[in-house]
Amino acid sequence: MRLLTIPVALALSVLCTAYPQPLQQANNNVQGQQITFDSFRPQHHPASHNNANNDNSGYARFDDQQVLRVEVSSMEELKKLEATVEDKNLDLWSNLRIGTVDVRIPSSEIEAFKAAIPFPSTVMIPNLQDLVPDQAPALNIQAASSWNYTDDSFWKNYHDLSTLNNFTETMVQQFPDLVTRTSMGFTHEGREVFGMTIHGYKKRQEMEAMEELVEEVEELVEEASSWWSWMFGSSSSSSSSEPKELKKPSKPKKHPKAIVIHGGQHAREWIGPAVVSYIAKELILGYGNSKKITRLVDQFEFTIVPVLNVDGYAYTWEHNRMWRKNRQPTSIPFCPGIDPNRNWGYKFATGGSSANPCSDAYHGSEAFIAKEPKMIADYILKKENVVGYIDFHSYSQLWMTPFGADCSKIPKDDEDIMEAGMGAAKALKDVHGKKFAVGSVCKIIYQASGGSLDWTYAEGGVKYSYAVELRDTGRHGFLLPEDEILPSSEETFAGVLHLANFIRKREKQWGYWM
Repeated sequence: MRLLTIPVALALSVLCTAYPQPLQQANNNVQGQQITFDSFRPQHHPASHNNANNDNSGYARFDDQQVLRVEVSSMEELKKLEATVEDKNLDLWSNLRIGTVDVRIPSSEIEAFKAAIPFPSTVMIPNLQDLVPDQAPALNIQAASSWNYTDDSFWKNYHDLSTLNNFTETMVQQFPDLVTRTSMGFTHEGREVFGMTIHGYKKRQEMEAMEELVEEVEELVEEASSWWSWMFGSSSSSSSSEPKELKKPSKPKKHPKAIVIHGGQHAREWIGPAVVSYIAKELILGYGNSKKITRLVDQFEFTIVPVLNVDGYAYTWEHNRMWRKNRQPTSIPFCPGIDPNRNWGYKFATGGSSANPCSDAYHGSEAFIAKEPKMIADYILKKENVVGYIDFHSYSQLWMTPFGADCSKIPKDDEDIMEAGMGAAKALKDVHGKKFAVGSVCKIIYQASGGSLDWTYAEGGVKYSYAVELRDTGRHGFLLPEDEILPSSEETFAGVLHLANFIRKREKQWGYWM
């Protein structure tokens, strides 16, 4: 027996001395550190007095344009409104639904619109241009050239694309053990769509090294036992038998599950990129300082892309604050752009989108012809381990679930998806008291085909797929004031944390649950 215990003790000694030391969190004691941006100030783009429909030679103005809230009480009325909006090529600010629908209309067309749609209505924004100057790039130049990333000063303003990209690059450079740069591809205008993947890589590497070491020790113990039997014999084997060479098949490596989050699929929805960048910041700075955040970042890969529709987003800063689509050419030269969130490949162009290239809801000539949704879809399919997906939009305060294209269909995982979504909405409400309605796209709003969350769930295999409409409920619409950026970000982060923790607890069979 002593001969057997010697190799075993030796193996245990190797195991103890080689055990990796606990991971030193990179984010401890970050107070007071600063990141300096060389190109922090947004570019100056002078405003022009051109009409909003002629926006290629300056920054568009929206004088005498109103946002009208129309009350819709039946499906018949809804279809009539939909046809009128399509015929007159009006700008829908909120989703078509029974209830209320917000429409942007030039003041000169209000009477004709009301004659065609004699439903009760309220003027939400009497003159759109009164709200635009507060966010026009010429009036929103960041005064500081440095930003202390331990406070929230960055989220006191909206930022142009170059500044948001600079933010992402800086996070990658400052936290190389936690953050990696993730490129999705390039757009029609040649801009790169990229973000960051946040994960406790060192922790995972240590765990994998530990598992490999344990396997080696187990093999050493079994080999010692085999030699013992060969040298001294046993009742079950002959003295002439050779010791067997033990080769266990190696265990497949576990890969952490991923959660994909992006904003800015629709260009004018500036609050989305702001909130998404805040989520990234909180995950990074919370790692090592918050047990809950550390555990989630160790167990999930969070792939975060602040701006998906980068061409359109840049256009809203340079030319037209109300631009929604991307900037790809269409069959009509003077009507560029495809709505990325009507171009995903699940039940494409089956309702709730437009075949008119001049429409803001134009779905494109075929599914995934828009580069932006194709990038995310390819990433999800290639990665194969994505379990959560959130597409942030504005506005209306909704936490939406599949399906939007097929209103007769209910996801097989609907109970889990709804429970997680309702919990996220409650966690969100607990921060600043804002209520978010939870339910399928079809139930909360109206049929909308070619949307992201339908494809990610049905084709991408992402069980927990959501589209979230952020603040507000229509008082400012897409022009949410800058003093609401931070509270919107804080409450949304609480919802995202709840969702990730729900997935971790509900799906315990997946790897690295601690």
